[in-house]
Amino acid sequence: MIKFVIISPVRNEEDFVEKTIESVINQTVIPDEWIIVNDGSTDLTQEIIEKYTYDHDWIKLINLKDRGFYYPGTGVVNVIKQGFENISKNDWDFLVKLDCDITIENNYFENIFKEFENNPKLGIASGAIHLVNANGGQTIKEKSQYDHPWGASKIYRRKCYDQINGWKPIPGWDLADVLSAQMNNWETRCFDEYKIFHFRQTGIRRAGLTKGRFLLGRFHYRYGYDPVYTLLKSIYRIAEKPIIIGGVSIFLGYIYAAIIKEKRLFDKDMRKFLRKKHRKYINQKITTFSIHNGNS
Repeated sequence: MIKFVIISPVRNEEDFVEKTIESVINQTVIPDEWIIVNDGSTDLTQEIIEKYTYDHDWIKLINLKDRGFYYPGTGVVNVIKQGFENISKNDWDFLVKLDCDITIENNYFENIFKEFENNPKLGIASGAIHLVNANGGQTIKEKSQYDHPWGASKIYRRKCYDQINGWKPIPGWDLADVLSAQMNNWETRCFDEYKIFHFRQTGIRRAGLTKGRFLLGRFHYRYGYDPVYTLLKSIYRIAEKPIIIGGVSIFLGYIYAAIIKEKRLFDKDMRKFLRKKHRKYINQKITTFSIHNGNS
């Protein structure tokens, strides 16, 4: 029997946290332990979670003091680590980082654990994000990369987690852990067939479309993205709203960060590994383009 533990950071999620809890309770496989770390919520989040801890002894709540503001990136990792330090079921095989503004299909965990069982080299995995619109009806699938699991519901094999030494307390931690796993010869996957329903937009989207794209470009530089890769991504997104300016903003953000020499977030080896991946992707696109035009 697979043993797994869930850690969830949560802050002011009274609108969604109950949906998440019900979604986990109704899974075909239940975690041995679920530690929810309440990061100083000022709404009814704590009261909602406490209601469930009375009926389910495997759900545990840790309450932190309110720091007065939301602290993405580094702050999120620090909150998750406090949950990790309070794990009491230490014989776990898999660790799940789960946000509390999502729901998942009832057999989500069961299906992904089967993928781990079928592939011993699979180190980190998730399903695909589907954004739920404001009225809770129509969903839109977020664009995803097959080898980049989503941070909203990410599952780690224990041996892989130990080898990469967990999460790095930096913005971009959910890219750094994937790259670290790949650098240690683990496979990472985002499985499109397993759905994660996300009720809140991602951080970049919440910043606003144009500002968010500019910020994305800045982070591309800080992570160490290949400039040609970022340029291609910018061109690819020109057709998305806001048309033209959104795609252009990504590359302008990259150039801005390069000019002012913003602090790099990943170490030299990780940046080198990332650029190697990008150049491989670029070469594949060039080859595909050449074959297509040669056959046309």
